[in-house]
Amino acid sequence: MNDTVPPELAAVLRRWNPAALAGLERPPSPEPDPGGAVTVVVLGAPGSGRGDLIAALAADTAGSRELRFTEAPDPAAGVALMVLDAAAPLGREDLELLSGGAESAHTVLFALTKIDAHHGWAAVARRNAELLTEHLPRFAGAVIHPVAAPEGAGIEELRAALLEATTAVPERRARLRLRAAGAAEQARGLIRASAESLRATDDTTTLRAERSTLVADRDGWRGERAAVLRRLTALARVDLVHEVSDQVRAESVAARAAIDRADRAALAAYPQQLRDEVAALTARVDAAADARLADLSTQVLGAALPDENRTPTVPSTEPPAPRHRGLEDRVMIVFGASAGLGLGRMVMAPLSTLPALDLASIPVTLLLGGGAAWWLARARGHLADRAHLRQWAVETLATVRSALEQRVLGRLVDTEARCAEAVLARHRERTRESEDRLAALDRELRERAGSRAGKLAACDRDLAVLEAYASGHRSVTVEPAAPVLRPTT
Repeated sequence: MNDTVPPELAAVLRRWNPAALAGLERPPSPEPDPGGAVTVVVLGAPGSGRGDLIAALAADTAGSRELRFTEAPDPAAGVALMVLDAAAPLGREDLELLSGGAESAHTVLFALTKIDAHHGWAAVARRNAELLTEHLPRFAGAVIHPVAAPEGAGIEELRAALLEATTAVPERRARLRLRAAGAAEQARGLIRASAESLRATDDTTTLRAERSTLVADRDGWRGERAAVLRRLTALARVDLVHEVSDQVRAESVAARAAIDRADRAALAAYPQQLRDEVAALTARVDAAADARLADLSTQVLGAALPDENRTPTVPSTEPPAPRHRGLEDRVMIVFGASAGLGLGRMVMAPLSTLPALDLASIPVTLLLGGGAAWWLARARGHLADRAHLRQWAVETLATVRSALEQRVLGRLVDTEARCAEAVLARHRERTRESEDRLAALDRELRERAGSRAGKLAACDRDLAVLEAYASGHRSVTVEPAAPVLRPTT
């Protein structure tokens, strides 16, 4: 780095304006040694005429300053002379030698030797200029000086160019200072714009909104699910009790109709039939309860609860007790006998006019009376059996209804408890996830805030460096950044 760009300014420009810094990072300008001579490093491939050219330049004592030539690399030398052979355009060896040997030189000049021996040297010089532009853009537009060492052609011009390269130091330094000031001003604008952008924009808005949502919803989900569970449980209780009532009522209607149509054989078989109907009724109620409870858990948890491994049982039904035959049956026998005797007399009344048949009518009348009494007693007994069985069916179905209501309400309570436990478990899991996410958000917010503060502090430090540099160069007029200086000036 030359003396026009302090290390602090170079560090700032390297971060904010590296393109402008590339034109300022040049080797130091050549300084004469205590004896007044300026060192020039002479580069050239073997056979390029480098030795003859050095001898010719050293023998020419014209000029106001002595030039000291060396073929060895010298970091103190600020000027390099690249010797090219006019026999052919420069090759890979020449390019590598130039790229490495001229790295520490402030100014590089080019000399094309042996122009006296090669008449096509002008074409070779043009080709060399093209190759330099293509492979080493730093030397684009460089002047190639044609020389002939034995005759001394071009030696004076080349020496004058070397002396000019050593005497134009103050002008170059002034231009470099102008460019450094321009680069610093550009960097200052970039830093200020970046700082304003950092202060105006906040990239944590989305994170803060997400954090607020998590904090607000920390207990909200559990309360919402609990409210839904209470509402659906109340509705399910009403629906299930109503379902049981409807099923039992329909079964009661069917039972009454079956008993009213039943004969004595059907009445005897009806208790078992009712047990089968109760089993089917229980299956229908259980199916309705399964569907209703599955819908409840799905609406609360998003999925149906697993089966609780219950064993379906049919409500027990006691067989009907034998009907007690009381006073009504005896009275009905008396009434039947009386009615039968009356009927027999009516039938046998026409025969009583005949004395021979009067005695024969007595057995017939008794027979008809007994038959009528038997039929009336039997019919009354059948009706009593129907009434007895109907009463038993009503009482049995009432017991079944109570058992089924208890059954579905017990399952509802169990489902409600299981849903509440599942909601609590998911709430704990969501709480852990929320806490982890909140911790991650807080950490990211702190990191972004720290990064933002660090960037602003870095901008402030770089601006302080630029302000300090500008305050020391107030007298220098700043011009816009220009292209990189040509190596030959």
